[in-house]
Amino acid sequence: MNKEKVLKQLNKNRAKNISIIGIIENYGIESLLKFGASLLVTVKTDHLWCYPAVENEVELKTLLQDFQNQTLYFASLEEWMLPIIIQNREIEWELKTERLILPEIAVVNFELQNKAASENEFEIRELKSKDADFIFEHSHYQKFTSKTYIKERIEADCSAGIFIKEELAAWGLTHDDGAVGFIHVRKDFRKRAFARLIMKSLIKAKRRKKKDVFLNVEPNNFEAKKLFYSLGFEFDRMISWIKIKGKSK
Repeated sequence: MNKEKVLKQLNKNRAKNISIIGIIENYGIESLLKFGASLLVTVKTDHLWCYPAVENEVELKTLLQDFQNQTLYFASLEEWMLPIIIQNREIEWELKTERLILPEIAVVNFELQNKAASENEFEIRELKSKDADFIFEHSHYQKFTSKTYIKERIEADCSAGIFIKEELAAWGLTHDDGAVGFIHVRKDFRKRAFARLIMKSLIKAKRRKKKDVFLNVEPNNFEAKKLFYSLGFEFDRMISWIKIKGKSK
């Protein structure tokens, strides 16, 4: 199957496959396995990631037999997939999240953004690759990311930063699958609705490009979820990213 045929199949259930569709559109396909109505796709970004678009346990188990442990990194996993993929191996790390999707019909008021910026004397603008080091140093997810990845994502897709006298106070960008992410407001600049302004800026940019607007948030991040739901996002499903421990040499 070529890229176009794969995307056509995945689009039959766009919400379920939204992350896989985004990663293929952005980076193409490294390898592909197909069995029945299911696919195992690998894509090369910061690592070689395996993305399953799988309909049932039988098809996943069959595909994994042919997959032969090509990579230790697995993305966008639904909960029922985890024990099948892990088998008797150990997980080095897991990032478990709730996927939220913004419906196309959701109305987001962008007018407030300009008013807030003028009154508070700050500027909202796209990030530059030189901001990657600073963002990484202030990230809570250094275990799961890298400076190189952040720089690449800034250069590749939409981003937003709030600058006060050229000091970066808050930011957000998009992940390799197109998901909105890295939303962060530095401690000294909180309680000013900066996260909301960053989100509105990213939503506006994604919609301008006619791209899906979705994100992943940790289940216990209640403050962030409150913001996302207030903007019109809706819960889709639980998903995880994992790295499996390699065999000792």
